[in-house]
Amino acid sequence: METDNYIPRGVDGYAFDETLTGRHMVFLAGPRQVGKTRLARHWLAKKGCSSLYFNWDDIATRQAYVKDNRFFESPARSLAVHDPRIVFDEIHKRHSWRDILKGIYDLFGEEFRFLITGSARLDLFRRSGDSLVGRYNLFHMMPLSLGEVVHERSTSCFLEEMNNEAVCRAFERGVSGTLDPEWVEACADLYRYGPFPEPFLKQNDRFCRKWHQDYITLIVREDLRDISRVAELDKVENLLFLMPSRIMSPLSMPGLARDLEVAHTTVKSWLEQLKRLYTLFPVSPWKKKISRGLKKEKKWYFLDWYYAPDGPARLENMAATYLHRACLAMTDMGYGDYHLHYIRTLDKKKIDFLVVRDSHPLMAVEVKVSETAPSKTLMERHRWSVESPTLGIQLVDQRSVLKKYEENTWVVSVERFLRLLV
Repeated sequence: METDNYIPRGVDGYAFDETLTGRHMVFLAGPRQVGKTRLARHWLAKKGCSSLYFNWDDIATRQAYVKDNRFFESPARSLAVHDPRIVFDEIHKRHSWRDILKGIYDLFGEEFRFLITGSARLDLFRRSGDSLVGRYNLFHMMPLSLGEVVHERSTSCFLEEMNNEAVCRAFERGVSGTLDPEWVEACADLYRYGPFPEPFLKQNDRFCRKWHQDYITLIVREDLRDISRVAELDKVENLLFLMPSRIMSPLSMPGLARDLEVAHTTVKSWLEQLKRLYTLFPVSPWKKKISRGLKKEKKWYFLDWYYAPDGPARLENMAATYLHRACLAMTDMGYGDYHLHYIRTLDKKKIDFLVVRDSHPLMAVEVKVSETAPSKTLMERHRWSVESPTLGIQLVDQRSVLKKYEENTWVVSVERFLRLLV
């Protein structure tokens, strides 16, 4: 059943698809306050299993486990439903949580379905020795998409097509046609309030400003301290305050280090920790088939573009977030290994974003505020950087723009493009 203001999320259209996951545990990772718990409770309610939500931050859950490591079994069986659904929230904060889940799955994996929700540690543990191999599938829950906001979520995207020609044809089919005004309004609201559910649904400027101020404090003072040994939390906060002015350009680590009065290796470490907390994410330079040299530094963006300055920086950050989200989703759905890059050569040719699948370029994206003529670099991209027939998109913050040019190049309104992404 749906509760007031509940926004159905696209990830539950594939994370619970048995053709994709079999009977594996579903791990759902994502940033703090993105809506993971609400989605989990909604999933349980639909299956008649609302009572089988267990939050391991709750002392009662931890005590129940100490007394009986099968504490969930009797409540699950007493419901008399087929394949009872069970949610373990925040279990990754407990010592030896992987061994706990391994034992539970080995005993009950054929009878119960398990959803495990969490944030940084849940995604991070894959980088170390993993006792859960073959027992889980990991999915990412990102902030709100444009389709979710207008209640037209989608689990398909033109980027899933298996070759570049098919990607171009699928894009043309999807982008053409009329666009309801609600899409334009929703895009404007997302730009203004950001993509996290609480401030977006509230749509109050003062509340939104206060929420975003508190969110940074929570990330640094609680979550960062939880996953790392970083002691200089004030300087990490200062780093986040310095990042908005550096959004659109490759990030100079030495320059940022000088401003913070720390070593550049320290800055690099802090950025990686903030990436794990889904606060910032990097976009690396594309290095293949560029003969005139390139910039090596990564560009960094906020997952929540609200922190970017209003204007070109926020528009580019918004586009970056949705492209990053699409790459994660398409990879999670098993269509390939998707990554987001940028191109910037030493002779000043640049493309803001390049979507790559299995090391093969699919789509180049430029972001402009008002230029409705395609950039020369985008039009000539096949001559010097990426393989033909890569789809080329120029996003503009202008309504009702939909133009097609040669070489599979388009100029489109930002909302018309974003509605096509998962």
